[in-house]
Amino acid sequence: MNEPERILIVKLSSIGDVVQSLPVAAALRRRFPSSYLAWAVEPPASDVLIGNPHLNDVLIIGGSAGGARPAGDARPAQGGARSLPLLSSPVALRRALRPLGFDVSLDLQGLLKSAALAYLSGAKQRIGYRSFREATFLLNNRRIVPDRRDVHAVESYLDFAEVLGAQREPVEFTIAISDDDRAAVDRLLDSCTDLAALIPGARWESKLWPTDRFAAVADALAQEFGLTSVVVGGRGDAGLAREIAAGSRARVVDVTGRTTLKQAAEVFRRCRVTIGNDTGPLYLSSAMGTPTVAVFGPTDSRRLGPYGDGHAKVIAEIPCAPCRNRRCQPLKCMAIIEPLRVVAAARALLQARPVEA
Repeated sequence: MNEPERILIVKLSSIGDVVQSLPVAAALRRRFPSSYLAWAVEPPASDVLIGNPHLNDVLIIGGSAGGARPAGDARPAQGGARSLPLLSSPVALRRALRPLGFDVSLDLQGLLKSAALAYLSGAKQRIGYRSFREATFLLNNRRIVPDRRDVHAVESYLDFAEVLGAQREPVEFTIAISDDDRAAVDRLLDSCTDLAALIPGARWESKLWPTDRFAAVADALAQEFGLTSVVVGGRGDAGLAREIAAGSRARVVDVTGRTTLKQAAEVFRRCRVTIGNDTGPLYLSSAMGTPTVAVFGPTDSRRLGPYGDGHAKVIAEIPCAPCRNRRCQPLKCMAIIEPLRVVAAARALLQARPVEA
C-alpha cells in the first residue's frame, strides 16, 4: 500500500489500556512525520491524549473536553481535541468522520464498537486483530495483526505500528502535562516531598488489595525511607483512602478525587515509588517513569502491569489465579499477598534508584 497521509488510531478505553497504547502514536509519528494522525477515544481517557505532540487530533466520541472543537470544525490542531457524536448515532458520526479523509485505521480495541467506528470513518485500509472476537473481521479488511495474549499488551499494540513499517523502539509513553497542572499539584501536595504513591482502588472488586495492607506498607516506607504516602485515585476511592489513613501510624496525604488524569500523572512523577492494584492510575505511574510495584491477583501479569525495566510485580501464588473474575468470594488471591512481599519489592526499586545528592 502507499504511505498513508491520514491515519486513525481507535483505542476508546480504558484509561490503563489507552496509556499502554501511547507508544503506537510515537512510533507512527517517527515513521510518518508529516502525516495527519488522529486518535478516537471515549471521554474518561481523553485527558491522557490531549496535547500529545505526536497527534494532530483527539476525537472524543460522545463527549467533550476543555477547549474541544465541535464535530464540524475541520481545522487540525496539534494534540487538540474535537467532540464527535456517539456511536449510537452512526449517521451523525459518519458525517463527522468522513471529511477527515482517513487512509488507514488501526483498531487497537478489537471490539465490535471500535471496528464499527473504523468502518464509519471511511478508511480504505482498516487494520484489526486476526480474531473472530465479536465478529470484528466483518468490518476490518486487513486482518494481519494477531491478538497475542502471551505477550505484554504494549508489545501487542506495537504490532500495529510495525505493520505500517514503523520501528518499535524506542518505546515512548508521552503525556503532555501543562504548567497549570504542575501548579495544581503544588497546591495539593503543599510542599510535601519524599513521596510514595498508593493506589488502593480498582474497577473490579476482585483486584482490591486490603487497605490494612496498604497502611502497613505506608508505615514501613515511612520508617525505613522517611517517605510520606499519598493516596491517588478517583472520588470513589475516598473511603479506601480514609481507611488507609486510619490504619497507618505514619502521615498519609489523600488526593483521591482531586486530580485530573494529567495531574495524577504529575503526582506520580514526583514520587520515588508507587504501589498499586492493576488499574488505570498504575499505568500512568509507570508511564511517568516512576518505579512502580503492581499487586496482581485475578488478572494476567504476563500481559498487564508496568512495562519495561525498573518496575516490579507481586503476584498471588494460588492455583486459581489469574481467574479474570471481577468478583470472587471469598477473595483468596489478594488476601494471601502479605505486606512484607510488597515492601521488599518497593525496597529493591528504591535501592536501585537512590536519591541524588
